[in-house]
Amino acid sequence: MSILASSLVLVATFAGSKSYNSDYQTPIGEAHMHSNGQISRTNRTRVMAMIMAAGLSATMIGGISGCKERKRMGGIQARIQAKKLAHTVPIDGIPITIGQFTAVDIENPSGDVEIRSHSRHEKAYVEFKIRKEQWLRWRMAHQGIEFNPVGDYFTAEYIVPDGSLNQYGTLVVRPTDLSIEGFRPPIDVLISIPRCDGAKVSTSNGRIMITGVTGTLELRNGDEFTKGGDIIIRTGENPVEEVMAYTSKGDVHLVASPENAGVFDISAPRGDARFSSKFGYVDHSMPERGRWTGIWNDGTNAISLHSENGNAEVYVTEQPQFYRP
Repeated sequence: MSILASSLVLVATFAGSKSYNSDYQTPIGEAHMHSNGQISRTNRTRVMAMIMAAGLSATMIGGISGCKERKRMGGIQARIQAKKLAHTVPIDGIPITIGQFTAVDIENPSGDVEIRSHSRHEKAYVEFKIRKEQWLRWRMAHQGIEFNPVGDYFTAEYIVPDGSLNQYGTLVVRPTDLSIEGFRPPIDVLISIPRCDGAKVSTSNGRIMITGVTGTLELRNGDEFTKGGDIIIRTGENPVEEVMAYTSKGDVHLVASPENAGVFDISAPRGDARFSSKFGYVDHSMPERGRWTGIWNDGTNAISLHSENGNAEVYVTEQPQFYRP
């Protein structure tokens, strides 16, 4: 029940109560009746004044509460935007906007790398977040070491070849040598872009997540000396071309739409290798322990998925961007 409604109920209850005036022995709140049967003007005016006062008070209280709530929400949104801006890597070069064909080339020594390609992004953004930032703040402060969570840990540049008329280029993201007393913490990177045609990603100790990217994919997570992580690829409306995905430790998932095709080589020597689809047709399928090879939908583009310590699989669905393996 609203404040105004509650106030009106209180007023009506008061108006209908059987309290008596000792001088006149008339119930307060009941109308005095004249000889002609009309309600006395005094009582009617008193009741109307009380209702108007209650309504005005409720309106003022609601207005003040609403202002405080809007101010609080505005402050939270401002802090969120300020934090996001502080954790954004500026991109050198012309802006990457809708209509451009852009490839992404990123190297991250340690941490997640996620690329989201969708037309709802008006331009490209590169954001980062240091893992366990609050814990590092406390630890570094306890040891008397300066820690800057929004430092220049990466550089980003949009390189456009001559003669391209700014219609296509490559977004290159590279780490800097910035560290904390020689230690560089794992840093997660998110790239949001209107259209991504091709991606080359190198990282370790984290996940690689690709959504809506077309073209050629070259993804490497860890090696024989560094720990890898999961690789998740979700295709978009347009099919991918050649794919090479490798992880030293973790699972490799390719979630594809029925429009895709290819020559598949799926290997997981210490796990399971699977191809699952109710769409299209498969030729020359050769499943064996820890490996699956075959040709899907008469494709000629090579798709290689490999996990040294984990599973590797392909799953075909009509809406891959919403599927979570």
